[in-house]
Formats: sequence, C-alpha cells, structure tokens
Amino acid sequence: MKIFLGYLLTYIYVFLILIILGILKKKKIVKENTSRKLVHILVGFSWIIMYYYFKLSIHMIILPITIVVFNFLSFKFNIAKSMEEENKDSMGTVFYALSFVILATITYFYPTFYPFYGIGIFSMCLGDGLAPFIGKKFNKKIGKTGKTYAGSLIVFLWTFIVIVCFTLYFKLHLNLLKIIILSLIAIPLELFSKKGSDNLTLPIGIAILTYLIESWM
Repeated sequence: MKIFLGYLLTYIYVFLILIILGILKKKKIVKENTSRKLVHILVGFSWIIMYYYFKLSIHMIILPITIVVFNFLSFKFNIAKSMEEENKDSMGTVFYALSFVILATITYFYPTFYPFYGIGIFSMCLGDGLAPFIGKKFNKKIGKTGKTYAGSLIVFLWTFIVIVCFTLYFKLHLNLLKIIILSLIAIPLELFSKKGSDNLTLPIGIAILTYLIESWM
C-alpha cells in the first residue's frame, strides 16, 4: 500500500504542476521561460515523496524511468507545454529525469549514497532553477557561455544551502571548507554545459563529489 501511495502521490504532484503551469502559460499569466523554470524547481521536490515512500526499493528507479519516457515523448510531441521550449534545441527535460534515474540507481546499490542523491537533485532544481531569474536582472554574461555572473552566484549559494541542510539532517562529515569547495565546483558543472546537459553534470557531479569528499577526506 505504501509503494502504491508513493507512485500515486508522485504522479499527482508532478502532473498537477505541469497542468497548472500549462494553463497559466496558455493564459499568458506566466511567460514560457518562467513556466519551464518553475517546473524545474518544483518537480525536484518529488524526491521527498519518493524518499519517504520508496526508501531503497527498486521503485525508486522505476518511477523516474517512467518520467524519462514521458519527458522524451513530450519533447518529441510537445505534450507538456509548461516545460517545453518553443524553439527546441535542448533535451534538458529528458536529462533532468535521467539524473534521477542515474542517482537512484547508484543509491539502490550503495544505500549510503542516499543523502548525496538528494544533494544532487536539490542543487539542480534550486541552484540551476533559480539562477536564470536572478541572471536576467543582472545580465552580465560570462564569455560566450550565455550564462551570467549573477546566475553562477545563485548556483553557488543554493548548492551551499542544500549541502548545509543535508549535512545537518543526515549528520554528514562535511565542514565549512569542504562545503564551500563543493559549492564552488558546482559553478563550472553548470556553467560549461550545453543544450540542457547541466541537468546531468550538476546533480551527478555534485552528488558523487560530495560523496567522495565526505567519505575519503
């Protein structure tokens, strides 16, 4: 019953976000980019539902796989308009769900990785998700990356906050210096990626590096 509730609540949560933001976008209450980034931020919190209901069962991998399939179909056929770009040159939505699958698979085989799975997901959904909102206000670009200094600062700050929160909750062995170093590393992981690949490089990179630094240093 608990597993069934996990699937039901996760799907309801995710698709309510897509439907509501799709309506708001269609009515021009929110802009395309705002809609996409709100989806990016809010869907990440589905990790909490899956963590509570699935724990270390195989379902922690299966459910995100179904989302990968849905996101790919949406990318091809524009099903969920709230999260798709009009000019499709990025598979970021597919990579986003794929990062859940990869990190969940690592966690399934290495249970101590669970906190780092969460760190990766929330660094992506909050850091990368909020960066464009601030970057648009202070639009000084970093070279030819298309990213902004302000956006990179937000990635740093939110990665820092996420790691601190997970360190306190899961009692990880990470001191302030390690957290600052990891938060700085998050900047190039997001900065130099192209066509939505930061939805893979940032969460997976930060999750694995945090795990290695916490375990070995």
